[in-house]
Amino acid sequence: MSGKVDPKQYVEKGTAFHTLIGWLLLLLSGLFLLVVTWGMALIAWLILLLVQYFMTKRSAAALRGSALQVDQEQMPWLYQSTQEMAERLNMDHCPDIFISEANVQNAAAFKHGRRKKILLTDDIVYGMQSRGNEKALQFIVAHELAHHALGHTGYFRSTISAIYKKLSRLDEFSCDAVAHALVDDLEASKDALTVLLVGPQLFDRVNKEALERQARSVGGDSQSKKAERSLTHPLLLRRYQAIVDRFSRSTDR
Repeated sequence: MSGKVDPKQYVEKGTAFHTLIGWLLLLLSGLFLLVVTWGMALIAWLILLLVQYFMTKRSAAALRGSALQVDQEQMPWLYQSTQEMAERLNMDHCPDIFISEANVQNAAAFKHGRRKKILLTDDIVYGMQSRGNEKALQFIVAHELAHHALGHTGYFRSTISAIYKKLSRLDEFSCDAVAHALVDDLEASKDALTVLLVGPQLFDRVNKEALERQARSVGGDSQSKKAERSLTHPLLLRRYQAIVDRFSRSTDR
């Protein structure tokens, strides 16, 4: 296991400012609702929290009953790798890991109550593991760990980023940077984002030099930023180029 990684050192520039704006918007909207509803909004919010508590328990049970849980006995290599990365991030415990069947390349970090969880799709795990590209898989898992380590999955914080999409996109860049710091392999980081782009089936057929040129073009295109304004995630090739821009110099050294 390599050295510790402080996730706060890799937070994307502008995140603190937009986090403050997000909290202010949440507080002001809450105060506005309290005033215009004569306090009824507070009662409604308390009822909503109660309903959510029971829905969370059901959701957790549904996940456990419909997805494969990774642990010391089930895919221990993946569990051990995730646990080591969680320790390097100084997390108090390793999140629960689940694998679900889906015809998409995706992963997610979320909380059920106080339990931190990571959900991976089978295509992501099989596609990278079968090709021996486990560092690319580690990058994807590390990205989700970073969401937990940076506090993005808390109830209020996740609510803010879901509504305030600019903050959500900044969070994605931050988590990519933390994931790369954990993996410490630029090619593996780029491979992980390539898999998310085309899937594991076409991964071996990708012309990497042409992809690099496309990524540079997208990364330098002002219209690309405008195209993602309604999205919670940056365009994948903007994420790809951001990793290259941020870490290629240190790799060259």
